[in-house]
Amino acid sequence: MFRPGNTRVVTMRTRRRGLLAAVLAALALCACTPQYNWRETAVADGNAQIAFPAQVRTEERPLYVDGARMTFSLTSASVGPAVFAVGYAKLPADATEDLGKSLVQRLVTSLAANGGEPPEGANQGDVFELETNVAGQPSRLVARVLVHRDILIEVVASGPKSALPLEQAHDFMRSLVLR
Repeated sequence: MFRPGNTRVVTMRTRRRGLLAAVLAALALCACTPQYNWRETAVADGNAQIAFPAQVRTEERPLYVDGARMTFSLTSASVGPAVFAVGYAKLPADATEDLGKSLVQRLVTSLAANGGEPPEGANQGDVFELETNVAGQPSRLVARVLVHRDILIEVVASGPKSALPLEQAHDFMRSLVLR
């Protein structure tokens, strides 16, 4: 029943209910936002494509290997403390097949430095997994290193085991398409 003296009470209750409904709707939307928002991105000067789980950023720096200068580019995305990255560098024009194999082996060895011996096949471009301890936390690294069309490519997913589900790391690796 409407009473002329209660208009303020009804209006305040209505506002409170409206505000509560808006807050609950916002919370529901936040709960539905996917942590992994996959998007395909061209990498390695367009010679490969891969799906990253978040917005990417790319950085470049010079890299000197056996006196040869190369530009090393790193495209990466983070989901919490987990990092998904593709590093690549165009080999020098006079690079031999042996140089490419040597660089793959060096990168694999470097990645495995904290996780022990790299598994068989890691130097042939196969995906490999390593378990490590970083800052006292059990961590994982899933990687692949290869040479494609004279471009050295390193694909890595790494982070604490609690923040990097193996399924997501493998989805990242499987999404790599070489062109």
